[in-house]
Amino acid sequence: MLLLLSAGAPALDTASGWDATSYAGWPGVGISACLFVRGGGAWRWWNFAIQSLALGLVLGATYDVPWWQGSVASLAVTVPGSLSAHWVRPGSVALRRFNEGEVDAYHGTTALAGLVCGVLSAMAAAGAGRGGVDQVVLTGVVSFFAATTAQLVLLPFVLRRAGGWFTAGNSVELAAQRTMLLLFTAGIFAPHAMLPVTFLLFPVLGWAAIRAKAPETHLQVLVVSVSAFVAALAERGPLALESISHHDQFAPLLVYMFMASVCYLLVPLALTVERLTSVTRQATRAATTVQRMLDSATGTVFIATDLDGLVTHCNPGAEAAIGVRAADLIGRFTFSLHAEEEVRRQAAALGVDGNDHRGRYEAAVSAQMAAGLRRDWEFIRGDGARRVISLNLSRLTEPGGRPLGYIASGEDITERVRAQQALEQAYRRERAAAEAFRSADEMKQELVSIVSHELRTPITNINGYAELLRDGDMGRLSDSQAMAVARISRNGTRLHGLVDDLLTLSRAEAGGLAIDVRPVDLNDVALAAHDMVTTQLANRNLVVRVRLAPYPVVVHGDQGLLERAVANLWSNAIKFTPDGGTIDLGVGMERGPSSRSLRFITVQDSGMGIPPAEHEDVFTRFYRTAAAGEHAVQGSGLGLSIVKTIVEQHAGTIVLDSAPSSGTTMQIRLPAPSS
Repeated sequence: MLLLLSAGAPALDTASGWDATSYAGWPGVGISACLFVRGGGAWRWWNFAIQSLALGLVLGATYDVPWWQGSVASLAVTVPGSLSAHWVRPGSVALRRFNEGEVDAYHGTTALAGLVCGVLSAMAAAGAGRGGVDQVVLTGVVSFFAATTAQLVLLPFVLRRAGGWFTAGNSVELAAQRTMLLLFTAGIFAPHAMLPVTFLLFPVLGWAAIRAKAPETHLQVLVVSVSAFVAALAERGPLALESISHHDQFAPLLVYMFMASVCYLLVPLALTVERLTSVTRQATRAATTVQRMLDSATGTVFIATDLDGLVTHCNPGAEAAIGVRAADLIGRFTFSLHAEEEVRRQAAALGVDGNDHRGRYEAAVSAQMAAGLRRDWEFIRGDGARRVISLNLSRLTEPGGRPLGYIASGEDITERVRAQQALEQAYRRERAAAEAFRSADEMKQELVSIVSHELRTPITNINGYAELLRDGDMGRLSDSQAMAVARISRNGTRLHGLVDDLLTLSRAEAGGLAIDVRPVDLNDVALAAHDMVTTQLANRNLVVRVRLAPYPVVVHGDQGLLERAVANLWSNAIKFTPDGGTIDLGVGMERGPSSRSLRFITVQDSGMGIPPAEHEDVFTRFYRTAAAGEHAVQGSGLGLSIVKTIVEQHAGTIVLDSAPSSGTTMQIRLPAPSS
């Protein structure tokens, strides 16, 4: 309806005396463009046909021409309107959102559509023979301004994204601004004669552009533009024809230039203010979010400074670590938080130096940032205590790259450092103790070796003279003397065996235990070991059974050492088995985990047994079980350790199966000879 009214406005000439034809049917192009935008691409051609037909009928009746000529003339409205809607539709420059970066395209689109309207209007005027060249050119110029301003005033209402129409301030302020706008508009455009004071409207409209949302500004621009247009047609206000009576043909240009000034000034201003408000709100929200994140990170230290090293921000984590309130920490130089010796240490580690405490600190900070390192800094707390904080240093810059300062982020690792230092100190002590133990063990082994060698000769002499006395080579002995010599001989033999055991262990631990490797039958080893303990068995009431294999059980090893190992097992079984008990010795072979078979010698007794808790310890040198102490069983605690050493030298293993009052089973397992 508005489009048809704007096209039929010249019919009002006869009734009111208005020169409506000179105003080029404003705001027809703007209304047409809005209809095309709202109709969308699917209805574009239907929209174009309906607008052209309706406008053709109205223009034909208005100018008293055939309807088809009116339809041709309507193209000056519908073509620019459709082009404008096409250029601003979503999918091209997406001006329906009217966002940042699209305003320039919007102004270019409206101006180009206005130019098309001006050219078509000038061509229509020339074809109708209305006036000379000057009049044709003036018609084109007026039509250009009319079409452009019509789009500037109306298109924002259909191109705007969804949004409220309420003020960013309070309702009282908006009511005051609207009242002032209405008063100024009425006061300027209502009178027949008025001083050119239209500039008074700009501060009031600017007030809305700054304080209200953009849709409110668009509405007020529309109200002022329509008021100026209607007042000019009614010969009222400073833009009326009578105010420029000598140049009345330029009156429409004056009206449209006023509208363009209002649109080009206030619409971009409103959009800019809205964008700034949105950006400020987002920046404030982001800053608040970052602030909350920093404040919630109580276990992390954040300290920001300016270029001079003055603290500008710190979070609660920094307050807790440094022991200084944020209000007291902000404004302090960061170098004052470190002792001079700490700054010297950091500077030396980073290979820099300075003239004084501050200079060395700034050089160290710059070097750390340049290297991208994370370093541990010692801080002086407010109470004088020292805390170690592991810090990353990052430079703060503006978007253009100009430095603003730096930010230090890290965590308090004081307790971790102390724990690490304690561990290192404990490690050093343990290492020193281990070294001392190794030295003591070496000295002990050397002492055992020396003592064993030194004892061997006198013990041999004692045993030799005891044998001479016992054989009567030095005279006949009485019964008491013979008994004493027998005791001397028996204990000398024990001492000789103990010395041999000590020498064997000493050589084995020193890696000097010589093994004469040759094929050995374990049946022979078992019989020889049995012969070695015959003396021990002579005075005991024990049942002894020897079960040899019916075939050779051959291994590669040292027969003498193996006999000694089995003899030690025999000896232990005899000592720990009460009279009336049994001792079994068996020799055999069995299939091992691999394809090779195992050879074994087993010594089993019915003695007092060994608790499971002591199974590992019985193979330790000089270890004696609790049962041995309780029953006063003689021994040095070296027998089983020697057995284990000999068996391991032969790449074998020894297996123990025993429990209190259930006897003991010892089995030596040796690998079969390699083919």
